[in-house]
Amino acid sequence: MSAGDPVEDYLDRLLLTLGGSPRQVRHTLAEVEAHLHDAVAEGMAAGLPASEAQAAAVARIGPAHAVTGRVAAFSRPSAALIRRTALAGALVGGVALVAVGVSGAISWLLASVGGGTFLTAPFPPGTYSRADCARWLAADPATRSCVRAMTYDHTGEVIAGSFAAGILGLLVLAAFWSMRRRWQDRGTLTALPAGSAEAVGVALAGLVMMVTVVTGIDAEMVQRGVGAGRPFSLAIAALGAVVFFAIRFRQAIRSRRRALIS
Repeated sequence: MSAGDPVEDYLDRLLLTLGGSPRQVRHTLAEVEAHLHDAVAEGMAAGLPASEAQAAAVARIGPAHAVTGRVAAFSRPSAALIRRTALAGALVGGVALVAVGVSGAISWLLASVGGGTFLTAPFPPGTYSRADCARWLAADPATRSCVRAMTYDHTGEVIAGSFAAGILGLLVLAAFWSMRRRWQDRGTLTALPAGSAEAVGVALAGLVMMVTVVTGIDAEMVQRGVGAGRPFSLAIAALGAVVFFAIRFRQAIRSRRRALIS
């Protein structure tokens, strides 16, 4: 058949909306194509021109969503790519935010062991006012040291901010799983190579881990450990993200290989 005829156009639309394994997609597409060709042959045998027989065959089998069970919305490849990119961004961004939340818990443990100055460096003298000291001391009446109260305040801000990022990350991941269940059409699932989001996650988390490790080591050597706890806590959380994405990447590649074999 020539390009652009009703039968070929219908099969193209059907392919973009079919879900399931590659074997299921091939079988469904072959079955529908056979029915269409039979219907076209019957129409031409009844005296219809080829174009009218093709249009009648497509009309007889019904719209694509009647075969797939899904509404044929977002069937354009560009829309599928946008959806798949949104899924990848939500996964990578959500895990990154959760990792920041985990780093907050690690920071709290490091501050409990090494003290607040191990987590965050206090402001140098002359960079804060008496009003700042009064505010910090009011929040920590048990101490009379402005520097200690400042460190306590900064430590709390770091940990609270990290936990807030972690909660936001959980919400983003919940949105990811919701979109993942909703967008199961073949166009979305194949818009990007298998494991592409996970590969990006490994690369970004690995880069963050290396940078924060170097920053922590520098704080240990130059500042005698003052402020080294924060980059070290981020490095540990980033390592966890690397492991998470690496496991998912391996699973995605294995699933892709099994699908190709089947």
